[in-house]
Amino acid sequence: MSWFERSTFWKGLIGACLFSGSLACAQSIVAEENIVMEKIVYRDEMFRTTPEGLSKIRSNITPEVYTSGERYFPVMLVETADFKALDSAFIARMFNEEGFKENGVYGSVRDYFIESSNGQFKPTFDIYPIKLPNNFSNYNSDSKFILPSIDSLVERSDFKSHASMYGNVIPFIILHPTSKEEANKYDRYFFNHMDALKNSTGRIYSKNGYSFNSYAFVSQKAEKKPNATSTKDVAMLGAFIHEFCHVLGLSDLYSTNEDGYATIGPLPYDVMALGLRNGNGGYPPTFSAFERESVGWLTPTEIANPDSVYVLQALSKMQAYAVSNPKYPNEYYLIEYRPAVGFDSKIKNSSYSGKQGKNGVFIWYIDYDARVFSSNKTNDDVNHQRVEMRSVLSQNQEYFTGFNFINNNGNASVEGIFNVVFDGNDRVCFTVNRSKTLDKCPDIASSSSEAESSSSVASSSSLAISSSSVEYSSSSSFGTIGLLGHRLVPGMQVQLSHGILNVKIPMSGKKTLRFYDAIGNMVGMHSFVEQSASVDISGWNRPVFVRLDVNGRLIFAKRVATLMK
Repeated sequence: MSWFERSTFWKGLIGACLFSGSLACAQSIVAEENIVMEKIVYRDEMFRTTPEGLSKIRSNITPEVYTSGERYFPVMLVETADFKALDSAFIARMFNEEGFKENGVYGSVRDYFIESSNGQFKPTFDIYPIKLPNNFSNYNSDSKFILPSIDSLVERSDFKSHASMYGNVIPFIILHPTSKEEANKYDRYFFNHMDALKNSTGRIYSKNGYSFNSYAFVSQKAEKKPNATSTKDVAMLGAFIHEFCHVLGLSDLYSTNEDGYATIGPLPYDVMALGLRNGNGGYPPTFSAFERESVGWLTPTEIANPDSVYVLQALSKMQAYAVSNPKYPNEYYLIEYRPAVGFDSKIKNSSYSGKQGKNGVFIWYIDYDARVFSSNKTNDDVNHQRVEMRSVLSQNQEYFTGFNFINNNGNASVEGIFNVVFDGNDRVCFTVNRSKTLDKCPDIASSSSEAESSSSVASSSSLAISSSSVEYSSSSSFGTIGLLGHRLVPGMQVQLSHGILNVKIPMSGKKTLRFYDAIGNMVGMHSFVEQSASVDISGWNRPVFVRLDVNGRLIFAKRVATLMK
């Protein structure tokens, strides 16, 4: 739950219970099929602008606050006189350790965001133990609990030495020392949530020259384990991630039916819904293509050519297709491929959800409205879900039709996707022409060429440049470089000289060169962040196919002849 929802509750709603590790539970009333949720009345004054870190979808505004690069965030691990904190070294590992696997989780909080962003966002969470001198009941409001914790934090020498890395107005996580339902007994707003001190206490809080505002408030202890001291009773990994996603700017995607049950929305498919409980909370699904687009990690490729064979890589490769309403560009469908790997491997095993998911090709419907999203009412209207899972195509479901729009009588450019062919966990292929046959995915050379050609349609204007502006040459007997595709980056240089492939590309971000043999096996990879790189391919003694991605977006694809004469 985010700070937008901290408004007036409907009177007379007895025993209502929010569904997730991120939400309040007035009573322990949870059914496997139906999760009772509090109904909340929104007032006009509760509407907020888009949070920092969240872009306006499909605009030219680039998010830049919290969602890219190496970022650092303070985490206050608080204990009181009557509730002890969990071991700080364990919490530090759970938040930061690469490949952390204890307590049935797939990885650490940091691992989750690195995987979701394909390395574009690498957060580090600095854990600071804080001890408040009185019982928890003495700190029964945000200001009474959080502000004394901050006062203690800013006196620490280790905080002072790191503070310059946190930004001018510091976003933070505060972990209270009991379970969420126990905390809720002391204050009705003491459920897991995201808020801003400007709203909860009336001001951005400054102390000793440091300023604080956005925060995630999360329990340390597992549900119904208020007095736990063992790290085996730590709260769900998904709860920590869900609330921190609010700090990054994401909205809740759960919804309720008319009886107040959480039976609507992309329940097991999204970390901002019931997905935070997948695999008992240890395998929250990675960001969807929509969320990756929201924070600036991915630009979907618009489907435009009805005669093409479309190759879709796994979402981990930062590729997705879009079918947009030509009369309202913020209403669109996204097509992504989610194999059962990593954090996404437990979509079919969601706790607290009677609706289990499955892996495959996801068809999402998006109707983005900044006002609705910024007020955290994304899926509040049960008859108009603005982020909705329309279909999941598996090996036994080979098509989807029904790209229907509601805004301005828009018409989809394609009828549907057909002939879906799965090629292991790496990619799927499909057509948008019902009559076009497809028995298998094209080989890697032709499929990459196709992907380049189609992806250039949706890429930014800086990429919509004729290849005549690209400089390339070959000055070696090793062979020639042929351009596959015609939309590249101005000023880019590609040169093969004496077996050394030299690439210069004047773009910022993570760049990855991948090399494939003739039958599609990857034989090499080189990543770099600089604007140029040199790779020795002289010893391979065979033709290779070269792909270059920048921030997960395909920029060019080439076949390079490296055979020795």
